[in-house]
Amino acid sequence: MDSERRMLLRHGALLLLVSALLGLVVASPAPNPGKWMAAHVSGLLTGVLLIAFGGLWSELRLAPATRTRALRLGLIAAWVGLTMNVYSAVVNLPGPGTEPGRQPDAAWQAMVLYVGLLVVVPSTLGSFFLVWKGLK
Repeated sequence: MDSERRMLLRHGALLLLVSALLGLVVASPAPNPGKWMAAHVSGLLTGVLLIAFGGLWSELRLAPATRTRALRLGLIAAWVGLTMNVYSAVVNLPGPGTEPGRQPDAAWQAMVLYVGLLVVVPSTLGSFFLVWKGLK
């Protein structure tokens, strides 16, 4: 259990580092600064979330296989989510909050996003549920 806790803390710290580096992109005259800012802030929050998971990991009362599943789902959600945010900034993918009504420049760009969402949303919800369940 301690190695899992340390893994969550390490990944959280690495996500913070990568997100801080994304902040350099935001500070430079890069295209789509709003989307880079979203990737930067989202990565920072996800890093803090992983560190919080690591902090409460020893309090979880889950079977070893379920605990491993929660760990994997959390890490998958974190890294795929950051990757999808960077992808959205690189290809200037419109979103409902950033550019409502605008269609993507190419249909394949939206398909990549949908595949990413099919990974991120269930893995995020699954990890949150398992951690919540383990805190009984």
